[in-house]
Amino acid sequence: MKPTSIQSAVHGLKLAAFLGSLTLAALPVSLAAGEEFNPAQRAEIEKIVHDYLISHPEVMFEVAESIEKLQQQQAKQTLDEVITSLRTDKDNPMKGGADKAHYLIEFFDYNCGYCKVVRQLSERLSREHDLQTIYIEYPILSAASVQAAAVGLALYAMDPDKYFAYQTLLMTQGKKVESLADIEAALKQVEADVEAVKRRAGSDETQNQLRFNLQQGQRIGVTGTPCFIIDGKIVRGAVRDYETLERMAGFAPAADADGVS
Repeated sequence: MKPTSIQSAVHGLKLAAFLGSLTLAALPVSLAAGEEFNPAQRAEIEKIVHDYLISHPEVMFEVAESIEKLQQQQAKQTLDEVITSLRTDKDNPMKGGADKAHYLIEFFDYNCGYCKVVRQLSERLSREHDLQTIYIEYPILSAASVQAAAVGLALYAMDPDKYFAYQTLLMTQGKKVESLADIEAALKQVEADVEAVKRRAGSDETQNQLRFNLQQGQRIGVTGTPCFIIDGKIVRGAVRDYETLERMAGFAPAADADGVS
């Protein structure tokens, strides 16, 4: 193996060495077909890489910065994909079309106390700034939450007006949804066909939609509710007041405190 070949291999090893995952068999070194590095060559390459990084520690910082930048780009791409899919998905409850200049995507659970507290703030933000609002049924707190979400999606597909009445009722009644009986009571109160809604809630179509919501949330790291995406910005947790939410959404000047619980 020629010294110049070894030097050319070092460049290809910088990133791999930093990550601790050297793949010596894939080095860009001129070897005959089927030929492999012998132990002496491997040792020589590893020593050159070691000595180079010790002499040029700034390389590791450069690599770390490059990795961080790549991760940020990948996260941004994933977020953009999720936003597009949720804004254009007609099976998720929404108010306003994707032609709106601004939007708010809300991940919520009917048994989430913070979701109920912040709902009046998000609704005000939507009204005052003319937002497209997409409600993502995201049941993560209990089995009853899953049932309530499936029923909600089924009801939206059948009658959007009754869905929003059902959603408002469960989000403002001041108690948790603990059983199917609680859900049926809410359906009766909004004058929905209870049995028809339950049948649709158990259908593959509704269950697939629920899985889709959970998958999209997981792609962007939604592990709790409430969680909002407002014009590409993720806002996690309960926001204490309207002014804070408005600032975080970019509709008002920034302040020192973020007001998030």
